[in-house]
Amino acid sequence: MKLTHDFKASELFYDDVNFPHGFRKSGDFNIADADLLVNIGKRLFILENALCKPENQVEEQFVQLCSSHIEGQTKVELLWQKYKTLTKVKPLYSLAGTI
Repeated sequence: MKLTHDFKASELFYDDVNFPHGFRKSGDFNIADADLLVNIGKRLFILENALCKPENQVEEQFVQLCSSHIEGQTKVELLWQKYKTLTKVKPLYSLAGTI
């Protein structure tokens, strides 16, 4: 079992819907953050959606962060909050009218 920033590494994480060319080429993440997101993003997604139980104190803290909507403290928490902010659906406003 490989740990990255005290998170259990699982499958590689890709978001082809929001980042079709990958995290590195999106321009929103630097290379280190993109690699970190690819390596442990799947685990973070699983923990946030309660698909498994946290296995250590760091993962428990991350789950509490996701449920309480407070500001992250660690690099991983801040990176995940940035990812979640970038993937939120933005409302579309139109200025079309009738003549």
